[in-house]
Amino acid sequence: MIPKTFPRIPEKLVNDHGEPLRVLYMAPYAPDGPDFSVKPYKGNGGYPQYHHSIFRLLQDIGCEVYSSSKPYAILQAKGNVDYVFSLLNRIPIENPEIFISSYCEFARIPYLGASPNIRAVAEDKWLMKLAFTGLNLPVAPGVTLSKLSEPPSAPPQQLAHVKRFFVKKRFGAASDCITEANIADSWQAAVDCASSLNAQGHDALIEEFCPGTDYTVPVVGGPEEPTILGFVKPGSDKKEGILTGDLKLHDHLGYEWANLPEQVQQQIRGDVMTVWRGLGPVDYFRLDYRIAPSTGTRRLIEMNICCYIGKSGPFVMGAEKWGMSHGELMKAILQYSLDRQRHFRTNSRCII
Repeated sequence: MIPKTFPRIPEKLVNDHGEPLRVLYMAPYAPDGPDFSVKPYKGNGGYPQYHHSIFRLLQDIGCEVYSSSKPYAILQAKGNVDYVFSLLNRIPIENPEIFISSYCEFARIPYLGASPNIRAVAEDKWLMKLAFTGLNLPVAPGVTLSKLSEPPSAPPQQLAHVKRFFVKKRFGAASDCITEANIADSWQAAVDCASSLNAQGHDALIEEFCPGTDYTVPVVGGPEEPTILGFVKPGSDKKEGILTGDLKLHDHLGYEWANLPEQVQQQIRGDVMTVWRGLGPVDYFRLDYRIAPSTGTRRLIEMNICCYIGKSGPFVMGAEKWGMSHGELMKAILQYSLDRQRHFRTNSRCII
């Protein structure tokens, strides 16, 4: 049975004129007409197949889909489409994740995800950590190492007690640049790893390494409160069970339902509601945890918006558990997204 909090699943997605919803679909491997086949593989995991499958799914659920892999396509969207469905999270500019949503705000076109300020916080792992801390959510202490600054010779106060560290890019998705070498057994090893990222042009985040297992929690927004689709454990054969970049992109080991104690499940449900009250509304998102199985100690690692929603991921896995198809899941997310954006621009004015 579908949860009562889940957004309504429309029979058809329509615009204000009762016609099929016109969607501009944007993704790095989205089809560009007149050739609408899967794009050639460019060494980027399964993204070509994934992006093409979402294009087909939007068509299958009855949308009139216009597709582009080019970010400038958004400039022609106003008046030509009713909605922008963007997975274009990687383009060669700083912090690309907020580009499409910011333009949609400017042009007043409904779009997938969340407002640009919330996207900006979610895509910055350091700001996200600070936001979680402000919401009294459990996070690992950390510090940033900028490519423009010198690394400190000793760990700062919040990391003075830490014996093992984990290093990653401050910005970015899909565990980009993460290998088993990102686990550091000393402060100097952590600084060396962070400095290597700095040399590649990235700001780095050094945080306490959290022993345990990775878990992910897929969440769909709703008119009154969000719906947790389940508690999922990603497969990993890496050191300490971490999820590396190559594991996510090239050698995915799938997901399984998590066997978490009821107390931990209740704590996570509380976390989701805290995030929702503090950062919502969001059309769909995922919370990623490290949980120590022996103690149940949990650490909230990241919040991901407009994340993977393909048929082999935790969102579809969770939807099927509740008796929904991939298409029904997508229709519910898009309908909720349209509903939440129907009136909030009433008092906005376009400056063009």
